[in-house]
Amino acid sequence: MDFLRRPEPGDARGLLTVYAVLLFCLPAQMIIGPLGASGTPAGVVGMGMLLFWLMVRMLPGNGVQTGLQPVRLVVLAFAASIMLSYAWGTLNPLPADQLSGADRAILTLMSWCGIAFVACDLLRTRKSVELLLRTLVILTGIIAVMGLLQFATGFNIAELYHIPGLKINYVIGSVTDRSNFRRVSATASHAIEYGVVLAMMFPIALHQAFYVKTRRWLWLGLVSLIGLASPMSVSRSATLGLFVAFIVLFAGWSGLRRAIALLVAPVAIVVLRLLIPGLVGTITGLFTGWQDDPSIQGRTDDYVVVGEFIDKSPFLGRGFGTFLPKTFITLDNQYLGQIVETGFIGLVALITLFLVGIFSARGVRARAMDEEMRHLGQVLCASIAVAGLAFATFDGLGFPMISGLLFLLLGITGALWR
Repeated sequence: MDFLRRPEPGDARGLLTVYAVLLFCLPAQMIIGPLGASGTPAGVVGMGMLLFWLMVRMLPGNGVQTGLQPVRLVVLAFAASIMLSYAWGTLNPLPADQLSGADRAILTLMSWCGIAFVACDLLRTRKSVELLLRTLVILTGIIAVMGLLQFATGFNIAELYHIPGLKINYVIGSVTDRSNFRRVSATASHAIEYGVVLAMMFPIALHQAFYVKTRRWLWLGLVSLIGLASPMSVSRSATLGLFVAFIVLFAGWSGLRRAIALLVAPVAIVVLRLLIPGLVGTITGLFTGWQDDPSIQGRTDDYVVVGEFIDKSPFLGRGFGTFLPKTFITLDNQYLGQIVETGFIGLVALITLFLVGIFSARGVRARAMDEEMRHLGQVLCASIAVAGLAFATFDGLGFPMISGLLFLLLGITGALWR
């Protein structure tokens, strides 16, 4: 297959492919012990990519543009807001566990920056970007199959993983129930993360099905698998993510493609209802019965609890990675958590990160000379928008798969913009 071709000399597609395989195929709970939660194999490769990017930037004649690049600039601004909060938070004595949490967060930040910068500056050609995206779709199809098997049997294949040198940070693939349905997670940390990652990748898979002319049956099959597996997380976030992806794509489609989508979408829902009786009703009930849902009540109760933490340091927060769930509470809202840990400066930086990613993708669409690239710009806009919405429903930066994927897609968007 063409996505297995060797990359061109100087192109980072091979390195990013290794990162993607580790991110998707290894359980997020498997870590390199001394590094703690930030020491996932994918995270360590991301840290290495930051050092690699710095070395390449210092080499003469490296071919890397030195001018301002929106995605690179906004990632740097986001990193700066976190470093400011870290410096401010450590001015006062912190308990050992919170200080360790802040240190781990800085390592994770290094990984995010490495992923985004390498993708942004060292993916040399459009073909390289396309092949990397196809690899991501294949990997998403793998975890979709794992989720389908877990939903059907209650057993997660990821529990069989035993890799020398890695330790289990917490239980892999624990299956929880919601309304008598298993909530699946495959290699993700949680069912919500799993469902949202599939929702983020769904538009990219759909793009391959539209435009890859060879083995179209493969890409259509992957679209079906990903679309079927995402609702099996039985998650509002995943459902909203698929809805947002559909709306953003729909806005950029031609009249004919819109008409086809309006015909196919109801059929897909009917098929899902027939294949898994009761699942569609359960997902619908997550929205119609929200007034009595304890998970939503818990989220709204958080707003009152965190007010005192925000008042103590409204601009720089208490330090990124210091608001530990075991010590305080779990905040199922990344934007709210961002205010607590990095202040309103950090919140603005996070929102700007999403906006620049979305508008850069739209810029790709606006300047593209052919229909396929125009559609790819719209697809990346949809994927980033899914993550932006999902961060309002759970603390996405605390989950390695979705956060790693987000910064990878931001970097890919920056490469296409370049």
